[in-house]
Amino acid sequence: MRKKLIILVISFTTLLLTRCEYLDEKPYDWAQPDDVFTDESNYMRPINQAYSYMKGGFDRISSSFLDAATDDGIGTVSGSSIYLLSSGFVTSSSPVEGCWDQSYKGIRQALFVQKNLAEQKLILTKKTELEVAIIKSVYSGEMYALRALYEFDLLRHYGGYPIIDKYYLFDDPEIAQKTRDSFEDCVISIVNICDSAIKYLDVEPSSGSYGRMSKGMAMAIKAKTLVYSASPLFNQPGNSNPLTGYAGITDADVKTRWEAAAAACAAVINLKKSTGTSKYVLYAAANAYEKLFVTCPNDEYIVFRAAPKSNDLENRQYPPSISNNSGGGTVPSQEFVDAFTNADGSDYVRGIPANQYTSRDPRLSVIVGYNGSTYGLRGKIYTKTGTGATLDALNSVDDKSTNTGYYLRKFLDTNVSFSVVPPATAFHLFPIIRLADIYLLYAEAMNEAYDGIDVDPKGYGLTAKGAIGKVRIRAGFPLATDKYLLGVTTRVQMREKIKNERRIELCFEEQRYFDLRRWMDGAKLAQPINGIRIEDNSGTLNYSYFEVDAQRKFDTKMYLHPIPLSEIKISTGLDQNPGW
Repeated sequence: MRKKLIILVISFTTLLLTRCEYLDEKPYDWAQPDDVFTDESNYMRPINQAYSYMKGGFDRISSSFLDAATDDGIGTVSGSSIYLLSSGFVTSSSPVEGCWDQSYKGIRQALFVQKNLAEQKLILTKKTELEVAIIKSVYSGEMYALRALYEFDLLRHYGGYPIIDKYYLFDDPEIAQKTRDSFEDCVISIVNICDSAIKYLDVEPSSGSYGRMSKGMAMAIKAKTLVYSASPLFNQPGNSNPLTGYAGITDADVKTRWEAAAAACAAVINLKKSTGTSKYVLYAAANAYEKLFVTCPNDEYIVFRAAPKSNDLENRQYPPSISNNSGGGTVPSQEFVDAFTNADGSDYVRGIPANQYTSRDPRLSVIVGYNGSTYGLRGKIYTKTGTGATLDALNSVDDKSTNTGYYLRKFLDTNVSFSVVPPATAFHLFPIIRLADIYLLYAEAMNEAYDGIDVDPKGYGLTAKGAIGKVRIRAGFPLATDKYLLGVTTRVQMREKIKNERRIELCFEEQRYFDLRRWMDGAKLAQPINGIRIEDNSGTLNYSYFEVDAQRKFDTKMYLHPIPLSEIKISTGLDQNPGW
């Protein structure tokens, strides 16, 4: 842990700024902070570096989405690290998911920046001392927001963690004595850091760069933290371990936490620009859900990870026939396809397999590639085997073709063609928090806090039912005819509807991996993954469901991740999570 938590002046390589005017910076070394933070041409570089530790993405583990370790999907490369995670082959010495290291690197870089912004005298051309002081305070506010984000990631992975809130010199003996703080204290830390960021940041990023931390981002991180703090995993009756959740809870405590979460979500939803219009709105252009993920900028994304324009995602996720010597990547499961409702919002029940892709939730065809799907200008793809089979057929090409009978279509810009030279590139924004997420968290918090699907006792301007309705209207369900909430009258019924709506709307955005844990629905992660086989026998299609992965495993200890053994060996005061 000493090596991970100590703030160093480090040499870093290429930095990608989290904005849409992407710049690939050349490798940059600095020897002393006073050489960097006093220099107009250099002081932004360590600030930008703090953004580079943001997690989440299309290649989280072994070129797979994190959702490949949930019941929604699977990786096409057998034996890869994502299989180890989903099959429970994780130990404290081989934790697979490297949140601990990455988060503390981000925290230490942010603290390094804050310390030197405060201590070094920066002179900027045509800026007064007051203007420079304001600029410094804004960038310090951005560092607060980033620290909160990195601490939130630690919280949802491990529960309590050592709170690091100051810059340490190399080999400071205090570091080696650090212990984990309680879960409750960690929640308080994140909320306080978010409040500090909110104080210094404006609704619009002062630097004018899309993607830089802003007031709304800090508010959203705070809201999400409070939802997690109210969730079942961290509010278990009888819990006596303050590291893994609240200890000695009462029903009143939990209700209060849900109320706080609802208020925080409402604040994000109701945040206004200086013009009086809403800061965040659901993307609503033509083909809204499909285009949302390839449109930069848009006002639905709140916190996100960006990357330079490229076609790497299309190359990896396209079916092999339209890819460039690749394909597959992460593919959806049959269980995920079954979770989509019918077109009228009623529950889908398996019937004739050949009919399962018609009259379904409009999002199905833009999220999942199935036999006969259209990929925009790239044309149709076929997953069938037998007569007329292509490279896209089930298990046609090892590690590239689908192993479930499906491909993941979401996030892909189908304008990218590999049949032309050079192939086009596109922006890809990976959402960490977006407005639809906040709407559904709000619905969840309101349902749990006030036990009513259509009440608004605090006057936030929206009920739980109304929040779900906004998301589903954008998805293509007419409000007047949507049957999704028909007959739903109880908290328990509403809870299940919210869970399923989050599963569909936020699929492959790393939400379900953590949702199932905070809801304590881990048993779903131990169920086999199934797929569909379509065999073409001279024009006659035969459908059959089959088991793809029977090795899925989930133990109670897996609700929280193991503290890396390498850290515990260095800092012996760190307590391991139960079972690891």
